[in-house]
Amino acid sequence: MATKKIAYLITLLFIFSENVSAQEWKFDAILNDKIIGQHTFRIDNKKTISSAKFHIEFMFMDIYYKHVSTELWTQGCLTKIDSKTDDDGKIIEVNGLLNGNEFLIKTNKLTESLPACIMTFAYWDPNMLKEKKLLNPQNAEWLDIETTLIKQELLSVKGQNIMTNHYVLKGTKEGNERLVIDLWYDKEMNWVGLKSPTPIGDIFYKLI
Repeated sequence: MATKKIAYLITLLFIFSENVSAQEWKFDAILNDKIIGQHTFRIDNKKTISSAKFHIEFMFMDIYYKHVSTELWTQGCLTKIDSKTDDDGKIIEVNGLLNGNEFLIKTNKLTESLPACIMTFAYWDPNMLKEKKLLNPQNAEWLDIETTLIKQELLSVKGQNIMTNHYVLKGTKEGNERLVIDLWYDKEMNWVGLKSPTPIGDIFYKLI
């Protein structure tokens, strides 16, 4: 009887630990004061799933964007990635796998060898802010990264104004700017906000 009770307790602890390890960030994407869709990030143990779906109405245009990326991680290093992006009809698929002392990344018909331990734009992990190179999971670009702490400032998060650390992350390739992203973290360095510029205005991520 005691053995059965111990086994049952271990099972409960296992289930509890699995639930604790799961985290989720869900954001409304806002462009020109209008919600255009959502972007969700879910971490479950070593697996991360990023899923975004936007619909932008601009002048006489309807623009659709959909992105899903599944990533596996070990000790802060990416070990596998499979992503698909539909950028208003332009399809880009990215597949990558750790292979010994290199990370092989494929996109459409191109293959590239990267270092063994790399990171994507894993905003939920503040260690990303220390990286000098990051992989863009949407198009497999291996970017040079410069991250700057701008200031501490108040940000409205789920209806409350909290003090945050505001960073700006710039990504370049061969000296050409590819992206600029503003990021906000609370005092415990939990990710709480994002801003990304587009030709028709800035997209803000509001945590919901």
